Amino acid sequence: MLGGAPFRFGKTERKMKIAIFGGSFDPVHAEHVNLVRSAAEKLETDKIIVVPAFVPPHKQGKNMAPAQDRLNMAKLAFAGVKGCEVSAYELNAGGTSYTCLTLDYFRGKYPDAQFYLLVGADMLKDFYTWREPERILEQCELVACRREGEELNVRAEQLRFFAKFRKRFQLLEYTGRNVSSTKARVLCAFGEDVKPYLPADVIEYIEARELYRVEHVKAALRLMTPARRKHSVRVALMGTAVAAKYKLNEHDVIQACGLHDAAKNLDLSAPELAGFSMREEVPPPVLHQYTGAYLAEHLFGVQNEDVLNAVRYHTSGRPNMSMLEKVVFLSDMLEEGRDFPGVDKLRKLFYEDIDECMFFSLKRELKHLKKSRQNIYPLTERAFEYYQENRS
Repeated sequence: MLGGAPFRFGKTERKMKIAIFGGSFDPVHAEHVNLVRSAAEKLETDKIIVVPAFVPPHKQGKNMAPAQDRLNMAKLAFAGVKGCEVSAYELNAGGTSYTCLTLDYFRGKYPDAQFYLLVGADMLKDFYTWREPERILEQCELVACRREGEELNVRAEQLRFFAKFRKRFQLLEYTGRNVSSTKARVLCAFGEDVKPYLPADVIEYIEARELYRVEHVKAALRLMTPARRKHSVRVALMGTAVAAKYKLNEHDVIQACGLHDAAKNLDLSAPELAGFSMREEVPPPVLHQYTGAYLAEHLFGVQNEDVLNAVRYHTSGRPNMSMLEKVVFLSDMLEEGRDFPGVDKLRKLFYEDIDECMFFSLKRELKHLKKSRQNIYPLTERAFEYYQENRS
């Protein structure tokens, strides 16, 4: 059907229904595919167009897989979905990908069609900041999809949305599993099993092209016990969850988290630590941060000083830490495997105010060390004093 002309059924006509589904698809995962299948069924669409972005506005500066690879993975993932096509429009257009421009393009191609825009429910709060949201809503109906574990007050969001735009959004009757492309990238970097999250063809493509590889992470994991490896994965998952918020390079976050405990299970006599020495006495629970930084630099050849320092101070902390150092320190302390009184409050604070989280986390750590009569490393005390003095 060319030009979005109406479909004729006897004497009745109806408009062609087209849903647009955009995103970075870095990589495309199983819930992307499930969402498209559900939308096709619930909305009774004639066509769903998947549009990989060249550079999404909210991810500028992020290191993404090459555009052609993301396009190829999307074509593999959606190949078996009836009525679905993958468009290279935004990739060919280049520059920042704005939804209003994409809708202009497809509206020109299918002028008589009824359009829907599929978004994750988490994007509803940010939709107001998109480029020309009113223009988007003039051309389509917004359709949101929930993800499990996601807190969404639908009534409140509908009221807010209507107050701003005098329109309502539609909530798709489908709740996706808590799967994200960020999680998939971390698991790929750590060599973890991604079969539950990614289509098989996409996994094969990633492995063949060595996408999402982060240097030295897999080598460091070979020095750890299975439990320590699982901990490191959880630390990386927590760190990458805030990387964009705190304007960090995701590659650096994954590398620092992957290396932070590389020396945890090594004795000082291990050949990997030949040449290592300390001028000061360090409590045993703290020592591995220094041996870990030594391994990262001398065994693995890491030259990024910020990554090295994130490893070097991930247990003790220090005054005036870089953003990467703070993220690794807190991710190590608060990852989902940790369980101590107040950890949930600290996790919430981690996503809201990282310096306040540093203050309360260090305060909690010093209290714990004193109560258990463990040696307190002076650098930790100085770190706490720094964040105490610099509270706003």
